[in-house]
Amino acid sequence: MFTIIELLKSNKKILGEIALCKLVEGFFILLGAASLVKFIDTTADKFLLAALGFFAGRFLLAAVTEKFFARLSVNVQTDFRKKIHTQLFEREISSGELLTLIFDTVQALDEFFLKVAPQVISAIIFLPIFLTAAAVVDWLTAAILLVTLPIAPILLWLIGKATAEKNSRAWAELQKLNGDFREILSAITTLKMFGRISAGAKKIREASKKSSAATLDVLKLAFVSSFALELITTLSIALVAVTLGLRLISGGVEFQAALFLLLLAPEFFLPIRKFGVAFHVMISARLSLERLKNFLLDAEKITGSVGKILMLPNILLDNVSFTYPKKKLPALQEVSLKFSAGKITALIGESGSGKSTVLKLLAGILLPTAGKIIPHSSFLIPNCSYAPQAPHLFDTTLRKNFTMFDTLNDTHLKKFLAALNLSTLDLNSPQKLSRGQLQRLGLIRALLKDTPIILLDEPTAGLDEVTEQKVLALIKDFSPRRTIIIATHRLAVIESADEVVKI
Repeated sequence: MFTIIELLKSNKKILGEIALCKLVEGFFILLGAASLVKFIDTTADKFLLAALGFFAGRFLLAAVTEKFFARLSVNVQTDFRKKIHTQLFEREISSGELLTLIFDTVQALDEFFLKVAPQVISAIIFLPIFLTAAAVVDWLTAAILLVTLPIAPILLWLIGKATAEKNSRAWAELQKLNGDFREILSAITTLKMFGRISAGAKKIREASKKSSAATLDVLKLAFVSSFALELITTLSIALVAVTLGLRLISGGVEFQAALFLLLLAPEFFLPIRKFGVAFHVMISARLSLERLKNFLLDAEKITGSVGKILMLPNILLDNVSFTYPKKKLPALQEVSLKFSAGKITALIGESGSGKSTVLKLLAGILLPTAGKIIPHSSFLIPNCSYAPQAPHLFDTTLRKNFTMFDTLNDTHLKKFLAALNLSTLDLNSPQKLSRGQLQRLGLIRALLKDTPIILLDEPTAGLDEVTEQKVLALIKDFSPRRTIIIATHRLAVIESADEVVKI
């Protein structure tokens, strides 16, 4: 998922189409060169028409391949953006980091697939074909091409080592500029009130200058690499041309073979020359992949699946108080509770005692005005899923409502729907749901999120006994190695719980 090769493998169908187009394009280049040689040698019009046809086909295939690469780029960018957007609900992300990831970092991948990947695929497919054709016509020329070929990659590797550090600095400066701009833009009213607009503008100017200087350093190396690669490939082609010229004069090679090889040599080095022009794009793409890899790996460490958690901690409320805004009386007053890890706990109490408030505090929706929750919210929030009493129904298809717009294997969703008597719902269209159906929708959302801590607020209120038992059976089946806290007043829920905590 994080290397260039893995990104290409994840889109095998498009990659196969690209490979086929490039393979045919390579043979068109060879046949076009051979037809042109025949025309020059015989002046027969049919060979000229054939050459024009092959070269026209070559450019047509190149245009088609470009469309395939654009599709590939969109697929990869969409996949990464979905993963980044998912983390907005799972962890705290600085505005500078978020803007840089979504726009600049992912956009660097787009440039890779449009500028670098075509040359990489061309080199992989064209070079063996052209080298084989050259060896069939003249082994000495093929040997010269083979010997001079590794010089360019070695040079690019050396330049790449120098470029990587400067590119990292450029991205860091750009991320700082994005963060500063976002920060000042959000505080523009306050800055204007206190007459600090000029100070904010000065801060943006300084960050912009640093970002520009860092970017210019990268571009300088990019121009150097492009020039060096052009020089090396030009000298290699010149070496082939001079060798063929001297051998042609001495009778060591036939005219048709020499002309064919002269036409073939520039095509042989063309992917490498184009690759050199876009070399700095490849460096940016590689660093972008590293940043995305680190970001998503950090996310996995924070939100990792329950199967990877060896021991869930107990959840403690230590003298927690909470007062809603504009309310004089507290909803909770110095409450201390303990919820055992890995068990189903029924949270009971009179109406208005604060059961829903406790769940919202655990879910991170509210913050305590006094006291503390153990473990800290930085652990609880990404590891919790919460189903309120009245889940929100979005104006979209039911499938997206159940999955919260994420992609999911239908097997899991259909299993939960069947267990809760919701199989008859049309998932591919918007629908109105009853209160009981909405409650089950919230439960399925919480289960599909697959977190080690699940918070349910009155999940069976208003349901008939049969449906309530099905809901409880599903929760029981899903409970191993999970901490499930259910705010309830229903006797059936209390009896099915492993523990009961009264508030």
